[in-house]
Amino acid sequence: MNFYLNMTKLIIPFLFITCLFIVSCDSNSDPEIYPIRFGQTDYTIRFGVRSSISFVDGGGLYELTASNADVLGKYYIDNDTKTLIVIPTAKGESTLTVTDVKTNTSVTLKFTVEDFYLSFMVTEINGDNTNPYLNERNEIRFIRDEENTKQIKIMYQDNLTYEMKCIATGYFDIERSTTNIFTLNMMLHSYHGEEFEGFSYTLGGDGEYLSMFDKYFEYDWDKSIASRTLPMKQITMIMTDSFNNCKISCALQPF
Repeated sequence: MNFYLNMTKLIIPFLFITCLFIVSCDSNSDPEIYPIRFGQTDYTIRFGVRSSISFVDGGGLYELTASNADVLGKYYIDNDTKTLIVIPTAKGESTLTVTDVKTNTSVTLKFTVEDFYLSFMVTEINGDNTNPYLNERNEIRFIRDEENTKQIKIMYQDNLTYEMKCIATGYFDIERSTTNIFTLNMMLHSYHGEEFEGFSYTLGGDGEYLSMFDKYFEYDWDKSIASRTLPMKQITMIMTDSFNNCKISCALQPF
């Protein structure tokens, strides 16, 4: 009998200590919440293009306030993918303050909304390239502004800052012959120069990009040029110099 009483006296304190330990563990099981953080505070995005901006941490409940809602248009947080979604509706500038409700902190992001443009990266040059503004890894931006003036910019990446900088600006147009041959004409000058130089290229490669030019720059070509349903693949535009047959291959960049 004494044996069982002694065992009971030992077991009860042990169970009490175990319960305290479990309760203590449970109280510390909730993870610490850190304020929402973005990789940078300044963003340049394109008019009419859905932009996804990743973030880390955050409490999951946010309030968003734009200084110019007419520019930023639609914006919201997707908690499942931890991204801020912005679909701008006008060209201009705006700040967006993201308040993390649970941590009682806020971050202010600055947005610059540019005109919409189609972007092609030069991937390969075969032949004697006479265009001093086009080199491999340079970017060609075909810009759609409100007046549809068909502006063009040639960009290059600065090796020190890794920023894309403008090397030439100008205008472009695409002509379609009666035999369904498409010719791209560029008038370019250096960013600080005054005189324009003309360049002419016969267009080839994947036909899907012609539908994009037709849609965004309102060429009003008939629907036979290419399917308007674009496949999930890299789209290549090949520009062949009309004078010496130098071929410049370009890859369409994601929106």
